[in-house]
Amino acid sequence: MTDTRPAKHGDYEEGVARCLAGLPKGLNLFDLPQPRAGFRQFISSWFFVDGMGRRVVVDPGPASTIPLLFEKLSPLTNGVDLVLITHIHLDHSGGIGQFCERFPDAKVVVHPKGARHLIDPGKLWRHSLGVLGDLVAMYGEPMPLNPARLLDWKELPGVTVLETPGHAPHHVTYIVPFQDGRLFFAGESAGLSIPLPKPYFRPTTPPKFDGAAARQTLRLLAETLQEGDTLCYAHWGAARDAKSRLAQAEKQLANWLAIASQMKDQPEEAVMKRLIAEDALLSGYASLPEDVKKRENIFIRNSVKGVLMFLEEERSGGERGITV
Repeated sequence: MTDTRPAKHGDYEEGVARCLAGLPKGLNLFDLPQPRAGFRQFISSWFFVDGMGRRVVVDPGPASTIPLLFEKLSPLTNGVDLVLITHIHLDHSGGIGQFCERFPDAKVVVHPKGARHLIDPGKLWRHSLGVLGDLVAMYGEPMPLNPARLLDWKELPGVTVLETPGHAPHHVTYIVPFQDGRLFFAGESAGLSIPLPKPYFRPTTPPKFDGAAARQTLRLLAETLQEGDTLCYAHWGAARDAKSRLAQAEKQLANWLAIASQMKDQPEEAVMKRLIAEDALLSGYASLPEDVKKRENIFIRNSVKGVLMFLEEERSGGERGITV
């Protein structure tokens, strides 16, 4: 059962500070808080200079916080050479059009299935509004990206790109040599992490989620990792114990699928409550600040919905279409 005792004062803030202090020197994590309670230490963008001297941004975030990203980049660089997008959901890529207006030399890498939605984001915007409504409206409407900005990842020296579907069919992971190891920008392949004394790891499995592909992705990442690699989350922070984290993520996902299968005829709320009560990797839930807990309740429910939909499609034998 999850420990429901009150959190120690400052656990959350101290965990965030330790996470930032533990980043490899030269790797910058920019928090992109949104204008809604609890949406801090949730969306992040990364910046570093790679071994080839390229100034690299990973996931510039939503349109709403592009001005904030510019502000945070300003002391570090006057230009950007490369933007790596793990997937095109609006909290990760929605600001790319605005971003590239500011940095005219920046080239963009994204999965080919996602590229067309950056060039013409109308369908992505409408689909996202239909799934999350005012939550997505908060992120701001994306601007089109000039297709001349796009690079083919097959011709991208110094970066390994892995196709890592599950969270989304167009999801990729970038592996970049850095200092004595490598950076694994895994997007949401390994879920969400909040740095607390007790673990808080959550699968990010919103509709339309593919559970089989997600488990294969976690195994692929685990096989590819080497000693000294750093796992960089889109939500949130980084971890040096990358292999352990991936093993935990796969175990947790299997547990969610098993519990949801047992409760397939019950409301999402009931499945959510059981997971919070029984999942040891959610034991830090009680330590979350109330505003962050409120945010997490939204996304736990949405992740449960995605798992239940996947299980229903498996039972019915339905085909999974390509979605944004």
